[in-house]
Amino acid sequence: MSDPLKWQKQFVDAVLSLDPGTVIDGVGGRIPAAISTTVYRNNILEGFRFALKDIYRTTASLVGEDCFQALAHDYVRETPSRCGDRAVYGNRFPDWLTQHHVGRQLAYLADVARLDWACHEAHNAADAFVRSGLHATVRVVASVYPIWSIWQVCQDPGGEAILDLDRVSGEKVLVARPHDAVVMRTLGQAEAIWYRALLRGRPLRQAVVIAQHAVPSEDIEGYWRLAQRDGLMTSEPDAAAGILSAES
Repeated sequence: MSDPLKWQKQFVDAVLSLDPGTVIDGVGGRIPAAISTTVYRNNILEGFRFALKDIYRTTASLVGEDCFQALAHDYVRETPSRCGDRAVYGNRFPDWLTQHHVGRQLAYLADVARLDWACHEAHNAADAFVRSGLHATVRVVASVYPIWSIWQVCQDPGGEAILDLDRVSGEKVLVARPHDAVVMRTLGQAEAIWYRALLRGRPLRQAVVIAQHAVPSEDIEGYWRLAQRDGLMTSEPDAAAGILSAES
């Protein structure tokens, strides 16, 4: 095939085809084209499945090995990678789950996947502070389901913990990597609003005002001190002063 782009598209279509009889055009040599295509197909699908499972470990534990393998293969076929870096592959998996029949049966599955992805992003994010003063690894994942409680139970699948989903409410989870390891904890309404405002690029003082307006009884500035203590907010005096005075 003389057109490289056309051949690449045909290669991808053949490898990801649901029809096992589809072969890669132009494959020659001693090994039959059908066998060569099967080898390529298995290697690619399994490679991306392992990459997805490494990111979505909690999601995989919820549905089981066989189900996750089927989900991963469906996702790879429907959402081929457009980047050579596997670390960025899978960012659309949570949204894709909401449209899949497994995700519709387990309504909380997509939000648990979002929590897995937030952990992955936090692990790989730059160890720096952004303009709002917040650490670049900070993420907030909110759900109408108790995703933090579900996540904790999944970390000990052989344990005796039982979660009654009818007795627990939605949760908001802070995910960050201020030091060597990713840390997670639940957030109350006001603190979640404060972090979200900062993540949208609002200056610290403005984020405090937004959160105080939503929940007047909360000590919002206490969240800033806690974030500094935990390494989630810059503690440099000059930087902090500039953030606090911005747009005040």
